[in-house]
Amino acid sequence: MRIPESEYRRRFHESKEHGGREFPFNIYPCTIPLDFPGVQVHWHDEMEIISVKRGRGVVTVDKEAIPVAAGEAVVVFPGQLHGIGLGEKEGLEEGAGDGKRHSLGEGEVAGWMEYENIIFQPQMLMASAPDLCSMEFLLPMAENAAGPVHMRPGVAGWEEFLGAVEQLDRLCGERPYGWQMGVKGALFLLLEAVVQVWKPGKARRPEKSRERMKELLDYVGEHFGERITVEDAAGLCCYSSSHFMKYFKQYMGMPFVEYLNGYRLFQAGGMLLATGEPVTEVAERCGFENLSYFNRLFKRRYGCTPGEYRRRKAEDGGGEAGIEKKFGERTGVMSGEGSEKIAGEKKE
Repeated sequence: MRIPESEYRRRFHESKEHGGREFPFNIYPCTIPLDFPGVQVHWHDEMEIISVKRGRGVVTVDKEAIPVAAGEAVVVFPGQLHGIGLGEKEGLEEGAGDGKRHSLGEGEVAGWMEYENIIFQPQMLMASAPDLCSMEFLLPMAENAAGPVHMRPGVAGWEEFLGAVEQLDRLCGERPYGWQMGVKGALFLLLEAVVQVWKPGKARRPEKSRERMKELLDYVGEHFGERITVEDAAGLCCYSSSHFMKYFKQYMGMPFVEYLNGYRLFQAGGMLLATGEPVTEVAERCGFENLSYFNRLFKRRYGCTPGEYRRRKAEDGGGEAGIEKKFGERTGVMSGEGSEKIAGEKKE
């Protein structure tokens, strides 16, 4: 499944490729809601580290909602279902994680979050011949990890973790000769800090419910422009419609139709910026048969009509300039250069 933030950058930010099949590593900044309203629940085979630079938000991983703030990070292991969004002062934004309310703290502003994505294949650190690090740590992380890791003040290895992230920022910003070797070294330091919290011995076999959900999300990603009913989705998961609706809401924190519409709206926002197609055609390509319904949902999600959204993004260069005006200079190391493709991702 494609990584939504990377998909957004590939479409709307012309940039130099960072990494490739021979070096499957990527690092780039994102800001919610100015780059996109949020990242819906998805999964991929890479390990992902969501390192918050400024603001506050919520990361959900396999039904667990984790409030995060500047200086904190969440480590997502390969294959885990996860999403990123903004929390309201009194709790989570609609559709986040476990559906419970989580306080973000008195006086805190939760209207935006700037974070850095660090994404890589654990296999890039493995030796060609079996060795202790690969067998005891990297393989369990890549194949059967249990639960996310929330790196924050007071947690073992937190300072070392931040130091490794800063080292990655510097290496990728300056790119001295041999920076790739430095990146590998920093990743080892980063993971050494992670295992102070996450113990490979705690790994367990993936739940069948999660694997079914991953298959369903893959199907939505491939067929979102077609008609998809609750009955269709229930059939893919081998459930009755009534059981499926309870299962999906319990697992994802929102009804299936809400998730489907959110995914379609994300794709529609991308098409509006990447093409000059009329709004009517964009709506149809994204699976919306009724234009009025599409316009109403779009305005609810983005705060403006599709036409206004296209004009505003064109004026601020696809969102980057707007971010700079509102929040000042980015802290992300890849700002202005960025990366458009996750290494190892299949081309269309």
